[in-house]
Amino acid sequence: MSWNGEQFNRPLIMLQRYDVKTLRERTGYAPDDEVAALFPVEGIGAELALIILMKMGQTEAAVELLSHAINPRVGVWWAYRCQQMVDKDIADDFAKDGLTPAERLQKRMDALQKQLGDTSDIDAMVNDLHARIEDEEKQIREQLKDCGYVNPLERVQKKTEMIMAELKEFFKDEPDDSHLGENPLLGKLFKQMQQEAEAEMDRLIDDMMPKPEPEQPAMKIYEAIKAKTDAVKPAIDAEMAKYFPLKMRGLPKPPGPEKKTAAVEAALRWLLVPSDENGRLACNAAIAAQSGPESMLAYAAFWSSTNLVTETGMAPTNPSLPPQGISKTLLQLALAEGGELDYDQRYAEFLRLGIECADGTCTWDEYGNPVVTTPLLPPTGTPNTLGARYGFGRS
Repeated sequence: MSWNGEQFNRPLIMLQRYDVKTLRERTGYAPDDEVAALFPVEGIGAELALIILMKMGQTEAAVELLSHAINPRVGVWWAYRCQQMVDKDIADDFAKDGLTPAERLQKRMDALQKQLGDTSDIDAMVNDLHARIEDEEKQIREQLKDCGYVNPLERVQKKTEMIMAELKEFFKDEPDDSHLGENPLLGKLFKQMQQEAEAEMDRLIDDMMPKPEPEQPAMKIYEAIKAKTDAVKPAIDAEMAKYFPLKMRGLPKPPGPEKKTAAVEAALRWLLVPSDENGRLACNAAIAAQSGPESMLAYAAFWSSTNLVTETGMAPTNPSLPPQGISKTLLQLALAEGGELDYDQRYAEFLRLGIECADGTCTWDEYGNPVVTTPLLPPTGTPNTLGARYGFGRS
């Protein structure tokens, strides 16, 4: 399976000429029951099966089928192009505000917490209620004043003066009125009248004072929800701080961005010169990158055309490994955080790029740059029919 890098410009076979049944047997293609039910028979060709999935709107299933039907080397080129597209989408999104997806999510959560904790509308309602109570109290006082109302203490004073005047008139023939103050009956009467006047004043004051509003059930529920909402973020932060970032000894350090970049470059190096040596370099780069679509892309290159070294010598790669590497690379790219495109939009772009690579209208030059040509259409063909398109390596 070695190749010396010569004859770069010779035609490539973009799609493997397998039917669905052969794809199952040789490449491990395993559609779910819903997708398999769309095929009239397993013996239909890969292109016809792909057209059926596209017309039925099964974009993700179409990408999965194409991953298994496409020539492995072209499939690595397809995955490389998708990697470039997603990286650019994420970089453009980051350039807008300089925030990572995690930082942007934290910003949204902080804004939501602030919104949920804002009680200004309820505070305004409470202040309005207090203002209405004060206004009503003021109106009552004005009404009492206009009616010539005399408070109880003033009435006691007036009654006392009236009684004293009558007693003085009754005892006017007496030489002095000093005994009036010493009369126990009069003193008891004055004291009783004063106590009754003070009690009446207390009742009046109590009636005039605004009564506290009864506690509303809705307010209690609101306060309980607010308390729990305010406690969510501190509780999560405290719990996450126990485990992240991981500080356990002996764990490998996460790879830096240079390791990820090196894995993508290793896949491209194998793509340009798919030799055993470049395949092993791609494998080493994939191991160094540890995980992620970059690592899987390098593994896909290693599995696609490189002989494996075993205890008994060289052995060809299992044909089911390359499509798995391509498929898993695309899945991880679709799940990558950041960027404006969501999961479904990315898969739609993957399918578009995959068709361009499969029909030969998007290839590469000796430096790994895309070479895009206008697809040729037979006189009876239509642009929307996959079978009507052909380009580099298709006739």
